[in-house]
Amino acid sequence: MTKLLEKPEELRVTTNIEGTPLSINRNGKAERVTRIYRQWHVSEQLWAQELLKNYFRVRTGKGLIYDIYRDVTSNLWYLSKIYD
Repeated sequence: MTKLLEKPEELRVTTNIEGTPLSINRNGKAERVTRIYRQWHVSEQLWAQELLKNYFRVRTGKGLIYDIYRDVTSNLWYLSKIYD
């Protein structure tokens, strides 16, 4: 079962030099990223502004699978989907 979050949840993410997620801090609890299944980019237009997001589908050390993304403009990370 998949849970698409109504509003993306802000995360703290540690990355390597290439920007690949190494760990996720969610609700004050760190989870190590053990696998990246997929990476993709989304470009959206909001009025005259282009929004670019870098998505990753990751598995954590707790066995959870998340879709997370980095908003390129703000450099903030968000959780958008949880897979059971």
